[in-house]
Amino acid sequence: MQLIGRYEVIDRLGAGSFATVHRAYDDRLDDEVAVKVLGDNHTVNPEMLERFIGEGRALRRARSPHVAAIHDIGALPHNQPFLVLELADRGTLGDRVEMLRAQGWKPRRQDVLVVARSLAAALGAVHRAQLVHRDLSPWNLLLTSRPAAHSSTGAVPGGGELIAEDERLLLADLGMCKDLARSSGLTVAAGTSGFRPPEQERLGRVDARADIWAMSALLEWLVNGSRMPSAFGRAVSRGKAENPRRRPRDADSWLESIEEALAEPGEAAPDTAPGSAASPAAAPAPVPAPRARRRIVLATGLLVVGLAAGVGLGERLWNDAPTAASGGSSLAIDGPEELAVGESASYSAELEGVDSWAWTLPDGRYIADEKTVAVTATSSGGAEVVLRARARDGTPLETRLELRVAE
Repeated sequence: MQLIGRYEVIDRLGAGSFATVHRAYDDRLDDEVAVKVLGDNHTVNPEMLERFIGEGRALRRARSPHVAAIHDIGALPHNQPFLVLELADRGTLGDRVEMLRAQGWKPRRQDVLVVARSLAAALGAVHRAQLVHRDLSPWNLLLTSRPAAHSSTGAVPGGGELIAEDERLLLADLGMCKDLARSSGLTVAAGTSGFRPPEQERLGRVDARADIWAMSALLEWLVNGSRMPSAFGRAVSRGKAENPRRRPRDADSWLESIEEALAEPGEAAPDTAPGSAASPAAAPAPVPAPRARRRIVLATGLLVVGLAAGVGLGERLWNDAPTAASGGSSLAIDGPEELAVGESASYSAELEGVDSWAWTLPDGRYIADEKTVAVTATSSGGAEVVLRARARDGTPLETRLELRVAE
């Protein structure tokens, strides 16, 4: 019997480059749960640790029947964290749509409305918690069977061919959430291609209206190949406006425009959809703050901002402050500390007694087990190249190279 903490593993639900998710049994709840475990190769990176634990905190703050509930946070030996989540037993929205399309299915208005109302309820809760999801996609939306007494929870009732009456849509994967209460607003690349708003492509400032764009893109994807009222196309286009100021200000306004567009002739859209994001406390999308003064643009086209020094929960999970050498294991970075604008440079890992390592580059990219990485700077400023590993005795190792770029 395999245990993750006190949770008895039943089977593996899925695995990716970031984490593995298991179905498990919780003897205290007497129920099945999902246990998400951070990949072992990511435990040497405090930014990845912070992002993983941050997902658990975000789920706790954004409470809604349409946001996956979190039950527990724990850690395995060597500080490998895991999250214990509400089990979604019926797959993802993306997989469901692909399966139905293969059978010739096309969405009807009711299908679109159930998805739109569920999205508005979920993202409304996220935004009221002063968070931006930043990674909405059909494969981050899960389907689960819901309790029979769903009406008391405020959940959006299912209905139609896409989401059955006994099912509920859940927003998951909040690992890329941005905390607007603590952040300057600057962001690194995040999101799934096709569902990522233009401001995230440009690595500019984001607020809740980035998720409005993503919700609109998701509905556009959902109705692909189907006939919908022209008013629906206009509502989606407003939600996907290039300028965030031209989009609906919040999830409630967005849902209202979608419901009006999909209302049958002679039918008025409801004042407040069941389970929508409506709330007297709901705040409008925060106004972006002034632009940062200096950035570095790498060859990948990503804007570089100075990375934090790896403080916060990620480092608190480690027992000791990282050093560059311990117990016969060591690491160092070989490469220039100064570059001119337009100049490229390679950085090599010098390793001793280390089996696995990870780079964190100035644009926020995380690269594992590559001996050499390359950076090209196109504007002046400063940043860091960071190399991390774990010694064979379990001690975390870290070294940093300060990079300066001259005009």
